[in-house]
Amino acid sequence: MTTFSADVLKLLRDPRYSLPRFAHVMNQADDSEVDFDPFKITQSLQATMVAYCGEPPRTEQGQTKWLALLGPRQAGKSTTAALAMYPNTAYSPGHDHVIIADTRARADYLFGRILYAHARWPEEVRAPSVPAREVRQLTFDPKVGGKISTMSLEQGAMGIGRSPNSVHLSECGFARDMATQWTMMLPGLINK
Repeated sequence: MTTFSADVLKLLRDPRYSLPRFAHVMNQADDSEVDFDPFKITQSLQATMVAYCGEPPRTEQGQTKWLALLGPRQAGKSTTAALAMYPNTAYSPGHDHVIIADTRARADYLFGRILYAHARWPEEVRAPSVPAREVRQLTFDPKVGGKISTMSLEQGAMGIGRSPNSVHLSECGFARDMATQWTMMLPGLINK
């Protein structure tokens, strides 16, 4: 198993460092594999998200401030958010990251983007994964990282019993009953 020092883990978990060096995505124009570039599609939207995930602003009480992004369709918002939390989770022992999308198809798509990046991350620095009992979950060796799971707002009652370290909500404005879902999620997010 690959072992990393605390300093190396800190560097690898920062998406500002890791994504430009190690992440690969599909080129929308021709389906070829390309290096991740936060300036390829937008002037600052993707770069803002990567910077936020690298060092999120905090309140005076130390709580992480939330980032809400509104942008055009097909600008890479959701894929960038998923990718930006990949290294943070892969190299943060115990970190529980949840991606929640409006539909199961959307959640599956984002999980596929994470698996695509994970499979192409250089082997010498790739966080080792372990088998997971749940589908749509990527679990890392607990000595190195945490776990990433994806859920759909179509499931209902999804916030009950969860207290993740970080959450990525994708296309939540299109969810059928976001107000109820949010009411169930919020206590766990505040308590964490």
